[in-house]
Amino acid sequence: MPDLEDGSTETDAFPETPLSGDELSAALEARLAEVPGWHSPDDPVRLGFAMTAPHRLALDAFGRFAERNPNNVGVHTRFGDGVRGTRRLEREAVLALAGLLHADAADGYLTGGANEGTLAALRIGRNALRAAGAGRVVVLASALTHHSVAKAAEILDLELRLCPAGPSWLLEAATVEAELDALAARTEPGTRTGVVVVSTAGYYNTGLVDPVDAIADVLARRAADGGRLGVFHHVDAAHGGMILPFTAPEVPFDFRNAYVHSVVLDPHKSGLMPYSCGVFLCRKGLLGHGAVPAPMSGFVDETITGSRSGAMAAALWSLVFGLAADGYRKVFRDCLDVRDRLAEAVRVADPEAVVLPSPGNTVVVAGFSHEGGRLPRELAERYRLVGNNLPWRAPDGRVRDRLFHHLYAMPHLTRAHVDGFASALTAALSAAPAGGGGFAVPARSRAPERDGAASDAASDAGSDAGSDAGSDAGSDAGSDAGSDAGSDAGSALRDVRRSSVCLRHLVVHPPGMRDPDDHPHAYSFHTFQDRARLGEELTVRPWTGDGDGAGRFVYAPDLDAPFANELFGVTDPERYALEVLDRNQQKLSLVGAAHFAVFGPEPRTPRRPVVLANFHADGAFRSVEYKYGDRRHNDEVQVFGDRIVVKAGKDARGVRREGDDWSFSLDTSLELRVALTDDGAAPRITRVARHADPALPRRRHLLRGQYRRFPNRFFDTVVEMTVGREHPGTARFDEPLLARSAALDLARVVPSVADGVLRVELAAVDGPGTVVLAVPLGLGVRLTELLPGIPVGEPEALSPAEVVRWAARLYPPVSALREAATDRGGLRRFTAPGLSAPGITADRREPC
Repeated sequence: MPDLEDGSTETDAFPETPLSGDELSAALEARLAEVPGWHSPDDPVRLGFAMTAPHRLALDAFGRFAERNPNNVGVHTRFGDGVRGTRRLEREAVLALAGLLHADAADGYLTGGANEGTLAALRIGRNALRAAGAGRVVVLASALTHHSVAKAAEILDLELRLCPAGPSWLLEAATVEAELDALAARTEPGTRTGVVVVSTAGYYNTGLVDPVDAIADVLARRAADGGRLGVFHHVDAAHGGMILPFTAPEVPFDFRNAYVHSVVLDPHKSGLMPYSCGVFLCRKGLLGHGAVPAPMSGFVDETITGSRSGAMAAALWSLVFGLAADGYRKVFRDCLDVRDRLAEAVRVADPEAVVLPSPGNTVVVAGFSHEGGRLPRELAERYRLVGNNLPWRAPDGRVRDRLFHHLYAMPHLTRAHVDGFASALTAALSAAPAGGGGFAVPARSRAPERDGAASDAASDAGSDAGSDAGSDAGSDAGSDAGSDAGSDAGSALRDVRRSSVCLRHLVVHPPGMRDPDDHPHAYSFHTFQDRARLGEELTVRPWTGDGDGAGRFVYAPDLDAPFANELFGVTDPERYALEVLDRNQQKLSLVGAAHFAVFGPEPRTPRRPVVLANFHADGAFRSVEYKYGDRRHNDEVQVFGDRIVVKAGKDARGVRREGDDWSFSLDTSLELRVALTDDGAAPRITRVARHADPALPRRRHLLRGQYRRFPNRFFDTVVEMTVGREHPGTARFDEPLLARSAALDLARVVPSVADGVLRVELAAVDGPGTVVLAVPLGLGVRLTELLPGIPVGEPEALSPAEVVRWAARLYPPVSALREAATDRGGLRRFTAPGLSAPGITADRREPC
């Protein structure tokens, strides 16, 4: 390509004939000679840049897969995806890195570097905040933040607010809080401002790490208090994320903070990968905010670049699993030794310099005392050293800018490299005039002091067919239409003929595909239809077998063989339904072999739950479920003999993919799992897993084209707790928990135990509503005694009369459970006849 005499450049003609092999090789060798190597002490070692020699494992893996040129287009970290080839390698590497960063669950993918990952994060944050009603979205970061943040803000047309860097060189939590206060004050009533806060874990020019945990705490309080701001928190860990977990694992820069939404890594820097390789990670439920359907290619694209190298995924996998923590730990411990050797070399060459090795990172920051901190040009160019003016507190207490250089101790750096640099630095500084504006500071290393001043693309199939959804089977089954019994059945049984009334089996396997033992020939875990589309109707007959069948009906796909084909049921359409599954469905059921649902006689309202009692195949009690909400979206309490489960914002549905191909989705905002022991053990929380942020807009966690298998489960937050049934004391857990309640929308959740009762308080964030759930710790034991079952493990041996009589026995006690649990002024009491329930009071409540 010619450079013209006037300083311009013009194109070359595209070659008509190829170079010979010798010519081609000679040209490439000439250019290769111009690229510095890594291991000769005579080569420039690029001390000022975070770059290093790629590991041989990565180069070998890349070469093995590059010939096949696999395209890892799309994202592969969700259930059912990433099961083969380089997509599996990417999934395993990405999720292992997410685990390294303490994510309970995460999505992510390989990028071309941290620039692209930051763009992806700000795009997702912008879209999520706009979906939450933000008319204005602002990016808030430090003035020392990497330029990729400003570039991403410009691309996305977002307002960028850079906080001046104080002498701590960090984005302080107090600064973030003050900026948020200012933005809130300038947000008009009735409007909302979204704020994407960018923290840094390893600034490029200092190696320092922002107090991410303190910033996350500020954002968590903002989210819990509601108001005019929405927040999203991104951490740029390009220069520290692959180092700090192995050198300073106590530094909490990552997903162990509830209010860190996304993190970007750069394995092509310290991760020993070839260029270009970055990793973008985010909490579950966020990728949909960057999803674009690609109908011409048949997938959904949630990345920035689209097509991506599968060979690069293989290279990263080879390092994650070929080096593992032990290998990386050794690499970076060696780097810290080299870092300290570099720091000492600078001190020897310039005893008056300020030398600051970055804690836990491989960076040395040096403020030289000669010529205002400047280095001779030849030395700076040879070692590619870059100087930046940073605020510095002088001995007189004043803060002024001072020139600092950063030096990277990367894995390829050897003692010979350091010694060669030390000699060159000593020679250059001894020839340079001293003074020239340098500060008089102690020669010892000291760290800077912190300055504390300052539309859903995936509409579902249109089916309300979710089985475990707490759907209003009672009101549906009690609508209108006939049955094969003619007018005697009454108009109330229209939906019984085409569906089930017990909430569990509104989505069914088609005939001929119901035997799981015949999988994969005839049966698939994700092949479902609702009966309306299937064309198979239940046969329904009035029950007259015991002479007292007024208002009761029995139903099955074939009443001549009532227990041989999916299910047999008995219903009083205005009050209850009991269903017993056939052998095949019992093998598949996640919730027992028989289900009894009470949904009447009065119309269901959000204050009066549907109650289900579930039984195992041997007739043993499994659980009772209380479902408050509408057909699809519920707050639930599930009581077992040995545990209690509270679910806020459970959304369950069947999603039609194509033809007779269905998937099933369970999407729960918060699930509190309380394990009960037969002693007086004090309550304690054993695990809090934060998969997603409930304060951001609730979306379908998968687009329709992304459902793969049954079931697809998703949680915003999972809390696990243990307590003894006989615990006499009181404990309250005030760790901030948020959930999208069916009753209250975004709510603060506070669990406590007092006087043998589990209390879960839900208080609306943006309104006065409050709901208190009060569950005696002994309720499950009492329900086991109160609700005896019958063996159904050999259903063909049953008679319809046995099931009808069982239903009649169950209705009175389960109906009483339902009446006791009716919401009264925001208090939902879960108790049973004969159970003493002290401590269940309605104090500190407001009606919801």
